[in-house]
Amino acid sequence: MKNKIILALIATAFVMSGCGKDASVPADNSSVFEKVDQNTGANAESGDGAGENAAESGNENADANAADNNSENAADSTADESAADTDDYTEQIKSEVAALAQDSLSDELAAVNKLYDKYADLTANAPDQTAMNCLCQWGTVVWEDEVTSLLDRLKEEDGGNYDSLHSEYENWLKYVPSMSEKMTYVYEGGSIYPTMHSYNEAMLFKREAYVLASTLADIRKDVAFSFPDNTPCGYYGDYASDTYLIITEGMESGSYNIRIHLDGDKDLRGWGSQEDAPESSFITFTSDDGTVEGRIDCFALGASFYASVSDGAIVTTDETYEFTFKY
Repeated sequence: MKNKIILALIATAFVMSGCGKDASVPADNSSVFEKVDQNTGANAESGDGAGENAAESGNENADANAADNNSENAADSTADESAADTDDYTEQIKSEVAALAQDSLSDELAAVNKLYDKYADLTANAPDQTAMNCLCQWGTVVWEDEVTSLLDRLKEEDGGNYDSLHSEYENWLKYVPSMSEKMTYVYEGGSIYPTMHSYNEAMLFKREAYVLASTLADIRKDVAFSFPDNTPCGYYGDYASDTYLIITEGMESGSYNIRIHLDGDKDLRGWGSQEDAPESSFITFTSDDGTVEGRIDCFALGASFYASVSDGAIVTTDETYEFTFKY
C-alpha cells in the first residue's frame, strides 16, 4: 500500500460530512452516497389572514411544520446514507478478483493491487469517519478473495502438499484479528481505529497472497515471477507467540512506526526511517522516550534488531534480536 493512500485515509478521518464528494465504485458507475430528495415542503400560509392573532398563529404553525419537516428530512438523509454505507460488494469483488486470474502471477498481483486501490479510494472519499469505518472492509475482502483464489489453484496443481499448506493457513487465519490489533496500536482510542485495523488486516492478507503466489510460481517453474512491490512493513515473528516486531507506515513519507515486543511483557515503541548502505538498506530506530536506538534489518523471511544504545530496561546494548518469519 502506497503512502499516498494511507495518508489519504488518515487525513479524511478529520474531515466531517459536507465535503461535497460522493464516493463511488467505478465498476458500475453508481454513486455509493446518492441521496434521494424527499423534501415535502411546509404549508406556511395562515388560514384567512383576518387578523393579527391569526397571522401570528399561522406563522407559529409554519415554523412548527418547517421544524418537523427539517427533522424528517434529516432522518431521511441519515437513513439513506446508512443504507448506502452498508451496500454489499461481496459478489462484485468476488467476480472482479476471479476475472484477474492469469498465467502471469506477477501481473495478476499487480492487477489485484489496482483493484484494492479502487476500494481504498472508496473509503478515502467517504464523507465522514462513520462511513469510512463501514466501507473499509471491502479492501480486506479483495485480498482475502485473492488468497482463496490462489488456494484453489494450489489445490488443483499441488494436491499432494495442499492439505498441510491449507492446515497452516487455517491456523494463521485464527490469528489475523489479534495480529491486526497489535499492528494498530498507534490508533488505539481514536475514531479512525476501525479503518486502520481493517487496513492492517488487508495488508496481512496481501502478504499471504504474495507468499501463496510465490509457492504457485515455484510449482509452475515460473522463473520470471516477482512481487509487484515490496515493503519492510509487516508483522515479524511467530504469530502464535508473544514476541514480535511490527513495522507500519508513519505519517510522514519514508517514516515508520515500530513496535518491539519481547518475552510477553517487554514492549518498546518508537519510530524509524530507511537508510541506504552499500551492502543493503536498513531502518534506523529511536524509541519514543529516547532511551533506545538501533537498526532494523529486514529480510524475505524475517528481520533483526540491533540495539546500539539502551538503558537496559527492555533490550541490552550491543545485543541483536531475531524475528523469524514475516506476515
